[in-house]
Amino acid sequence: MRKKINKVWRWVRRILLIIILIPLVTLIGIRIFDGMKMRKDDSEIRTFMQRHYVAGQMDTLTLRKHQIVFLTSTNGKEHKDAIIFVHGSPGSMDAFLEYMVDTTLLSRADLIVYDRPGFGHSGFGRAETSLSGQANILADMMTSLHYKRYWLVGHSYGGPIIVQAAIRHPMLIAGLAIIAGSVSPELEPKSPWRKWIDLPLIKELFPVALTVSNEELMPLRHDLIMIEDDWDRIHAPVTLIQGTKDVLVPYQNLEYAIEKLTQADTVRTLIFEGESHFIPWSRKDEIVKEIVALMDFHKHG
Repeated sequence: MRKKINKVWRWVRRILLIIILIPLVTLIGIRIFDGMKMRKDDSEIRTFMQRHYVAGQMDTLTLRKHQIVFLTSTNGKEHKDAIIFVHGSPGSMDAFLEYMVDTTLLSRADLIVYDRPGFGHSGFGRAETSLSGQANILADMMTSLHYKRYWLVGHSYGGPIIVQAAIRHPMLIAGLAIIAGSVSPELEPKSPWRKWIDLPLIKELFPVALTVSNEELMPLRHDLIMIEDDWDRIHAPVTLIQGTKDVLVPYQNLEYAIEKLTQADTVRTLIFEGESHFIPWSRKDEIVKEIVALMDFHKHG
């Protein structure tokens, strides 16, 4: 009888240990990850730019009650054009740093990348949850910087942001490059679990960058439905860039965009067979060439 009790007690202790340790280890892991804010500090960015012999300037604009931190890089020549890179979710300006020192792009325009609201250094943790709000912030940035023409490059969630900006503020934009853009409402998952993550007590367990991402992705499907009939307001040339094996933003998003872009000056496509969602980094050189080709079309089209 004693042996049986001891055996049961050993199993109870093991179960209790598992019940206690799993949440504890998970919480520790989450908090360690939370320390990784998915951003470089100013000194790291300056060092990166200097290592590539590129002039870079960090600045801040107050736009729609958000402090937006952005980086501008130039080759020292005065340009009338600027290319603005818009990162995905979660993310930060770090996503496009390699583009910011690309000599081919720098020969054509000044390059700008910014931390979107709630990410990086732009009010870390304070999300802008509406697509229209994101687009208006981008439009206000363009108005504040006073370039003659803007070319917008958006990856993932950055894709619908630049689409919305082109719909609402067409006079500001010379062309769009949508890289693996999540633009189709039908393909956007409903993800009811996102509401659970947004609950106060549960939210505290997750890294800040992920909770900000969750907040802005929750209404995305609805926001995309709201602009479904507005794509014909886009008249600028557009290039759609997509990997065929993207499991985060399916290839069919590209097909959806082609159907909707009925009034664009031209719709170009750059398709990478077998590539995933991370083509901005795995196929940078080809994407740079496509951005230049898009700019040349505008020049000669």
